[in-house]
Amino acid sequence: MNIEEFYTSIDPSGDEYKNVMSRLGTERLVSKYLNKMLDDKSFSNLKQAVASGDYKEAFMASHTIKGICMNLNLKPLAKSSGELTEELRDNPDAGRVEELMIQVEKDYRFVTDGIRSIG
Repeated sequence: MNIEEFYTSIDPSGDEYKNVMSRLGTERLVSKYLNKMLDDKSFSNLKQAVASGDYKEAFMASHTIKGICMNLNLKPLAKSSGELTEELRDNPDAGRVEELMIQVEKDYRFVTDGIRSIG
């Protein structure tokens, strides 16, 4: 799979690919930042923080994930991590956090599996 095909798997309209290319300019840079996401510890930090009930740390990790995904036009994970970030912002409901975390993990796996498949 190439980078354009990866973005098409996220957004069949092709808009996300066009947007990330207009922002970063070359597929080399897009690839560089997508691969950096694989090394980023925010998702593991998020899982650990949610599991321990440390919602302040979970907020910071989910906010970081949302920012990375918005910059790289990774729409599904940007959306779900954004929803989790907002739930964690003030007086989070533990049940709702767990529910949102399921979607974030699903989207994270989809995106990172896609990045790994880029050849």
